[in-house]
Amino acid sequence: MSEEKEKKKEATDAMRRVEIIFSQAVEEDIFEGFKKQKIGGHYSKISAVTGAGFSNPKFGDAIWPQLNEMIIVYCKKTEAEKIIGFVKTLRKKYPVEGIACFVSKAKIK
Repeated sequence: MSEEKEKKKEATDAMRRVEIIFSQAVEEDIFEGFKKQKIGGHYSKISAVTGAGFSNPKFGDAIWPQLNEMIIVYCKKTEAEKIIGFVKTLRKKYPVEGIACFVSKAKIK
């Protein structure tokens, strides 16, 4: 394998997709923490996410009025690990809000 292909493979293997689904109530804490820890600088945010997880359902209706938000970050493995640590800290601070974090390998195409 050529050196160039090897470097590209290394870079691709190191990429991660981090999805964080959280209550709107903690959005400010998420972005302040990202800025303070210099993580999650490049992200996509999806607003008004509904669903049911391990906390109260969030449907944005009269019965379950709250909503969730979702952030997707594509980053290197080392940054993903920092984001996971940050999410764990937030879960301790807000144990009943429902903060989910999913990490998977990502490939650049």
